Amino acid sequence: MYLRNGVMKFLKVKNVLLFIAGVFFLFAGIYLISDLLIYYRNDLNTALHAKSMPGAIDWAIMGTAFVLIVFLSRKLMGDARFYSSYFEGSLYGRISFSDLAKASGKPVFFVALELFFFRFIYMKKYSFVSDEGRKVIELFSKKTLCECKNCGAPVEKKDYFVGVCNYCGSSDVFAKVLAGDRFYSISSDVKKGHNRPAFYEGKNLDLKKKLFLVLLVVGLGVVAICGFMIADSLSNYNNKEYIRKQIFDSSNNILSVDAVHTELIKLILFASVLIIILIVLALRRLYKFFFVSEAESCAIFFSKNEHPFIPTEEIPSIKAKGKGKMRRVRGALKNGYLSNCTLEVHDGQMDVALAKKIVKDTCPSCASPITGAVDEDYTCQVCGNRIMGVLEKK
Repeated sequence: MYLRNGVMKFLKVKNVLLFIAGVFFLFAGIYLISDLLIYYRNDLNTALHAKSMPGAIDWAIMGTAFVLIVFLSRKLMGDARFYSSYFEGSLYGRISFSDLAKASGKPVFFVALELFFFRFIYMKKYSFVSDEGRKVIELFSKKTLCECKNCGAPVEKKDYFVGVCNYCGSSDVFAKVLAGDRFYSISSDVKKGHNRPAFYEGKNLDLKKKLFLVLLVVGLGVVAICGFMIADSLSNYNNKEYIRKQIFDSSNNILSVDAVHTELIKLILFASVLIIILIVLALRRLYKFFFVSEAESCAIFFSKNEHPFIPTEEIPSIKAKGKGKMRRVRGALKNGYLSNCTLEVHDGQMDVALAKKIVKDTCPSCASPITGAVDEDYTCQVCGNRIMGVLEKK
């Protein structure tokens, strides 16, 4: 509801194309610059004033800019998804910046700056208002009623987060939410994830883990090959027999010792650049692998709990290592390695909401679509269930 899905899909495709173009321009620019510097290594002034040098520099700068834009865009899109999920799961019409900052792990100022910017690109249907002298986030005309599915008794919003009905003791509570002319219900399906870690794992998490390992092995193999190429080129640099063989080989078109040295330096440079690129990619993959490992650990822990809300301090990795571990949990959520769970702040305490199910524009009893005007007296046209209860459209 709060995410511009069409824009997000477009930007995702844009990022892929821009990343491919960025890598191409960056590699081509660096290679051309290096080739000129090596070819005219005895005359640096000529290399710097070569006709192709400005174009090569522009390519390198443009490629770097493209790659940085893609990384920044992906990060901002991940933050937008996090905020949107937090908004949809909230039972209150207003959210404080401090609570959202605590959940996201970002400074309050940075959260406010992002949300101001996101309204024009990634997100919609929220505004900033003053509440008792402080700025808060107001969601799109939201009203909420919580009740127990077992006995139908009304449940206070604060008690909803505890997950237990004060009348029958059932933990099967859910909320009816009206945001503008959209109706949706929020409930918890913790039973679906009980003893099923895969329920909380992201899509194809095991496949991604194996792919990380395969890419790591392949990358190390390529690095090893490049290392041998560099070692071999260095050993041949002053090898007179090798140089003589290259000069007398008519298929090489190499007629001088300097030309042989130039080719060896180019080979060393090419292999070195490739090693650097692979190391950077490997470190990035390894960094994400930590998120995958955290997701697996959390999924096992979540599957052993039957309570819909768990304080983050109870997560084993955080309990053992401290709040610094929250960065991994947030990373696992933003990268999609954890699913069916969200971070939320209630009364200053950060919790993990498990198996929160948000059903939009359908009856919570029979799942039939809600059609026509939605008001406080709306009744499902299929099962006759009164949906809106005492909710009033703002």
